[in-house]
Amino acid sequence: MHVDSLIVGGGLAGTTVAAYLLERRKEFTLIESSSRLGGKVETLLTDQACFEFGPNSFTNQSDEILVLLDKLGLKEEILSAAPCAKNRYILKEGRLARLPGKPQEMLTTQALSLGGRLRFFLEPFYVPKRKKEEESIQDFFVRHFGREVADCFADPFVSGIYAGDASQLSLAEAMPTMAAAEAQCNSLIRYLISQRKTAKASPESYELKRGLESLFHRAAERIGKERLHLSEETMEIVADGGKMRAITTRGDYEAGTLYLTVPSYVAASLLKRGGFQDLSRTLSRIDYAPVVTVHLRLPRSEKYPFDGFGVLLPSMEKRRILGVLWNSSVFPSLFADKDHHYLTVYAGGVRNRQLVEADEKVIRSTVSEEVKDLFSLVADPEVLHLRRHLRAIPQYVLGYGKILKSIRDSLSRVPSLKLAGNYLGGVSMPKTVAHAATLIY
Repeated sequence: MHVDSLIVGGGLAGTTVAAYLLERRKEFTLIESSSRLGGKVETLLTDQACFEFGPNSFTNQSDEILVLLDKLGLKEEILSAAPCAKNRYILKEGRLARLPGKPQEMLTTQALSLGGRLRFFLEPFYVPKRKKEEESIQDFFVRHFGREVADCFADPFVSGIYAGDASQLSLAEAMPTMAAAEAQCNSLIRYLISQRKTAKASPESYELKRGLESLFHRAAERIGKERLHLSEETMEIVADGGKMRAITTRGDYEAGTLYLTVPSYVAASLLKRGGFQDLSRTLSRIDYAPVVTVHLRLPRSEKYPFDGFGVLLPSMEKRRILGVLWNSSVFPSLFADKDHHYLTVYAGGVRNRQLVEADEKVIRSTVSEEVKDLFSLVADPEVLHLRRHLRAIPQYVLGYGKILKSIRDSLSRVPSLKLAGNYLGGVSMPKTVAHAATLIY
């Protein structure tokens, strides 16, 4: 079977490519091994509540995701987070401390000691020079703001976004805007002050009225049954002259352009025997953090108000979970049950890989005990749902730039093969969409 464009993988990147090809009236086929589109974006919508098993929301940090939603006719389905979502917390010496939302709040925040606050404000006057070798996120924040800011702010941020270790992630690859800012001005604070007139407002959080998976339901409708091949597994991808071939459980496809949008470890397996051994080896080097998602319910009679987005837990606090999101506070319209709070807990990550593979009873009891202690609950929270992701989030570790360069070099020799996914260009939903969109321009 010959197709102009073949998309292998029906996650967010593959769906983005399909939406852009649809707009340009290009012929394509999308092959997905599972029975649904969406990948790790999965929603359970009941009469009482909305449960997200992958990402819980998205931001407007790049415009492309809003453009994608507009292309799919979902612009009116976007939900803005409640005002309380601006309240974000960390655990500090066993107590929840609100993170400063404005620069002036750094003067009084309880998330830092007096010494930590003073060191922060010394940054415009004292920043040690960067060493020649690649720098981790942890080392970058220590150099600019001191150890306490690195431990209390950078560390939990990395745990929340990457489920990773700030001392192992590359600043240049995981936080490129920070690296670019320092390239223009030695002091980040002075750089931000110089950019205040043109800087965009802080990113806002959004959901969809029928949950994030509704994006893929709409995409499936637009793509149509003729173009969309679900429950069809791709076995091998082979270079065939100037074209590409994909061998699946249902047939043999020849494509002028093949968009491979599966996770890197799947791509490595598909490319291994098809003349792409070097690319396959490079892709197989990418590590993924495991994450378990647990949904909880507890009565509103509990004293803690849950008046914010959630709480992240610095590794120095020695907790067994990564963070807790307060979903029913952030997007109240998605929760018809007003008698309970609904929380989502994320656990595991690179620091606690073994928990994700533990017996379900162990995970349930661990999460329940941690949440009960964090918020001084009277009763044990009710565990409603649990989902394991053994390979959840790619890790942009030190040396990741060399991996990306090797991928780019390999692809430059095969213009008919395109790769997309959250291991390229950023792990968030907006960045995944933005990178996939560049493949169509």
